[in-house]
Amino acid sequence: MTELRVNTRRIAGSRLLDILTARSIESMVDPFMGLPTHLNYLKRHGIKVDGGDLLDWFVCAGEGLVVNDFTILREDEVAAIVERTPGQVYSNNMFRAWDGVFFSDEQCQYLAVWHTNIRNLRSDGQRGLAIAGLWHVLCFWLQKVQYPDEMPDIPPSELAWRYIRETAALVCGNNARNTVRRADFATTLAASTAQCMYLAPPGRNSASEVDPRIWMWEAWWHGNPYLNVEHYFRDTVFGRRTNDSASYDDAVGEVLRAAEPFPFIVLQTRPRDAERFTRILKGFRSQCETISPSPNETFIIAKR
Repeated sequence: MTELRVNTRRIAGSRLLDILTARSIESMVDPFMGLPTHLNYLKRHGIKVDGGDLLDWFVCAGEGLVVNDFTILREDEVAAIVERTPGQVYSNNMFRAWDGVFFSDEQCQYLAVWHTNIRNLRSDGQRGLAIAGLWHVLCFWLQKVQYPDEMPDIPPSELAWRYIRETAALVCGNNARNTVRRADFATTLAASTAQCMYLAPPGRNSASEVDPRIWMWEAWWHGNPYLNVEHYFRDTVFGRRTNDSASYDDAVGEVLRAAEPFPFIVLQTRPRDAERFTRILKGFRSQCETISPSPNETFIIAKR
């Protein structure tokens, strides 16, 4: 599947699994989950997971990858997503604003078709799988613009079929009630009884740092190519008031304070920021351990 760009938050579910299993942690909550493929990975390996986010498409994807235990997409249902359905009325101009800017006319037409077709699916779980699969089509198209000679030409419906089928293969159960919700961090944490909170602190000015593809997919889900996601973040803990270092640290502290009931906190950061976050964590937890499984990854594990 298409990789996110370098400065986008990456979460390796396998790294988290190693950290959790080494400490006999059986459940985890991520209140800023993003695309919850890491939660799906943990779920597939027996960890009970909860997640929350403010972007609708992340939560919808979570319905398919995290909440959903059994519902899959049959071949005929995938076919009904990726191509026009006879008799169905489509809004051909829905994504016209992106034509010639980000995508070709054909691609804009398919975006409109998929936007309509996934709303005809029979469950939130199916819609979530389709949204997560089609996200990789968006990434493929935008990456191909940058590297036109290095990536193959694949018809839109074929590409969509491939990614949706790959995503649908991730469906599993783990004999636990796994949850996602569209909510701020405080609401998500208050609703969870997990043993561990995972936190990868968003950067300052979270809205301005959002990967453009993420807001584009939120805009696609809402059928509005002009959608601006800044309003989702403006009044949140990591909103505009975190421009300076002190207020940003206060925001991190506010999240850690809300995580007081959880026996463990796992905070992921860059090596250069490890000392700073360790200092903040020690204001809330007496036991902190730092591990760096790779040159670009640092995890601080704090125990109550």
